[in-house]
Amino acid sequence: MKMIIEMSLDQYDRFLEKCDASSREYEILKNSLIVSHPQNGHYERIMVIACEVPEAQMLLAMARRLCPDAVSAIEKAIAI
Repeated sequence: MKMIIEMSLDQYDRFLEKCDASSREYEILKNSLIVSHPQNGHYERIMVIACEVPEAQMLLAMARRLCPDAVSAIEKAIAI
């Protein structure tokens, strides 16, 4: 089942830089999109990561080890 993870640009950058470039997690992150959402009268840019549930679980496991800041965004998407 496809799902969407929304993550701040800062979280995304920190997570991506800690991933091994040859890993599946890195590939999933690199295939994400930057999207602008209106928020409080201005536009906020976020990363939108489309993936399958098992891929999100892989990202979550890696985030728990390498980038705790990204964990909440991934957990929120999995919970939906």
